[in-house]
Amino acid sequence: MNRYDLQVHTDASPCSRASPADVVDAAVDAGLDGIAITNHDTLAGYDEVAALAPADLTVIPGVEVTTTQGHLLALYVNAEPPQANPITVIEHIHEQDGVAVLSHPFDRFRDYYDTDLEAIASRVDAVEVQNSRCLLPRFNRRAREYATQHDLAVTGGSDAHFPMEVGRSTTVCDSPLREAIESTATQTAGRGGYLSGHTATKLNDALRMVNL
Repeated sequence: MNRYDLQVHTDASPCSRASPADVVDAAVDAGLDGIAITNHDTLAGYDEVAALAPADLTVIPGVEVTTTQGHLLALYVNAEPPQANPITVIEHIHEQDGVAVLSHPFDRFRDYYDTDLEAIASRVDAVEVQNSRCLLPRFNRRAREYATQHDLAVTGGSDAHFPMEVGRSTTVCDSPLREAIESTATQTAGRGGYLSGHTATKLNDALRMVNL
């Protein structure tokens, strides 16, 4: 079985302190087959990680896009989608032959989805149902219920902002990742409820404000 962490941030996101080198080292140490670099509203960081990665670590270009509701992971893209309503963002991802994944869609401690859920389900490719930064299990559970209800592929991602988080949640599949997502043949592994990660992020944000 192949294991991919499909939501990893580097220090190209203001909320992260993970350098590209540290991300690569962490992914290798975790025994991952691949990672997606999904910085906030930018592809920055991907090239640096890809250049440092060993041949047996797949690095997927991605963006965690801010929509008018929750966040959307744009995987396999070569340009940042616009920050717009979810349907528009999904369309831009598909125009690039990318894969659109709802990111921690029902986590009410963060931006979440609560309208147009049927229309979004009819267009999106997958749902992140295992996010390590979801503090309450019901947030991931609700995402899994939504994916099951609409026969959508499921993904897992650590939502890592620091190297020690990489690989805490993963997407697992037998076939090539993209093929597995398209055929809804993915599974997930890992755990959520990672309070210390949020605490570290808040501290990082405070330090950035002090240093401005």
